[in-house]
Amino acid sequence: MKVKEFLWRGCGLIDEKLRLDYDLQHFLILSKKNIRDHAVIRMIISTLCSEEELIHVSKKDFRRMRGKSEYYTVKFKNRLSPVDKKTFEIVQKLPDKPFEMDPRDVNEIVSKYSPPDRKYDAKKLKKAVETILRDAALYDVNFEKLSIEEKFEFMLDFNPIYSDVWDEDSEGFEEFIRNYAKVSKLSAEEISKEFGEDVEKVKKVLKKRSLLSFSEELV
Repeated sequence: MKVKEFLWRGCGLIDEKLRLDYDLQHFLILSKKNIRDHAVIRMIISTLCSEEELIHVSKKDFRRMRGKSEYYTVKFKNRLSPVDKKTFEIVQKLPDKPFEMDPRDVNEIVSKYSPPDRKYDAKKLKKAVETILRDAALYDVNFEKLSIEEKFEFMLDFNPIYSDVWDEDSEGFEEFIRNYAKVSKLSAEEISKEFGEDVEKVKKVLKKRSLLSFSEELV
C-alpha cells in the first residue's frame, strides 16, 4: 500500500507539511510500547541529534535548568541542545547509558517505525523535523547564535513535540488516528491493540468528522 498524496479534504491541494506531521506522529505513537525505541525516536525529533551523537550520550548529560522559566538540556560531545520535558522524563527511566548501541541499530529502530510507504533512517527523520521547523518559523533564524534558553523557547514555539499538539487527547492525536484508520484499513479494535489505547476511545475518535485526510488514491 502506498500513499500517493496528502491532501486537504475538499480542495485537493497537496501539503507536504501535513504529510510530515503525519509521519512524525506515526513514529511517536507506534514506538510507545518500547520505551527505549520511543526514547530514540523522541531524541531525534526533540534535539535533531545524529545517530553518532545519540549513542554516546549518558543520563548525566541531561539537566533541568532555571532561567525565565524551567527548561531542559542535553550535552552532546560538541554541542548543548534543548530537549523537551517529556523526553527528559522518559530518559530518566532508562539505564545510565540509555542509547549504547551501534549507529546501525539507531537506523534500524527508525526504519521499524516508519510509515509503510516511506522508509526513514535517522538522517531523514532529522531532515523532516528541520523542514517542519523552517516552515513553521516563517523566517530565517540563526539558531546556533541563540542562547540555550532561547533555543528551548524557539523549540517550544515551533517543534510540536515540545508542546501538547501531538499528545494523547489532543486534536492532533485524534486526527492522526482517523488518518491512520483510513490508510491502514484497520478496525477500531486493531488500532486499539496497536496503539495501546482504549478501544472505546478509538471508536469515539473515529466517529468524529476529519478536517484533513489522505487521498483516496491508495495503491
